[in-house]
Amino acid sequence: MTAIHRSILYHDRPVSSHPKMQLGNRAKLFTPFSALRGFDIAILTREQDRTLVPRACLSRDREEQLDRMLCSLRPGDKVTVTRFLPIKWLDGQEMGEYTVGTDIFRHIDRVARLLILENSAIPLENIREVQATGVDWGDPYE
Repeated sequence: MTAIHRSILYHDRPVSSHPKMQLGNRAKLFTPFSALRGFDIAILTREQDRTLVPRACLSRDREEQLDRMLCSLRPGDKVTVTRFLPIKWLDGQEMGEYTVGTDIFRHIDRVARLLILENSAIPLENIREVQATGVDWGDPYE
């Protein structure tokens, strides 16, 4: 240790002319920085506004009708699909929401049980309704 270091080693700490910061305010200096102020609150609010429902069970007749609809589709058909989008499990029951999307039909993968569209693949068990432009299937609930 040099002589300069030894000379300041036992000096008192200099007194600041600024008032001492409160401990609570000082702790705020070390909180995480949020670059998009309010974004996390908006996400949480949107998540709470979402209404989750259980997956609806289709009757055997409705399943057969849906299967006939899917079999009548041709590649290139524009289809609108109502599907169940699982979000989470609650008390042993799968909860989610129903969404509607439109895309171009490609084919059905019977082995993987998927409806293959141009921009997505939907598990067949998640499909509730299918509508196609130019295809008339009659009333789906008859």
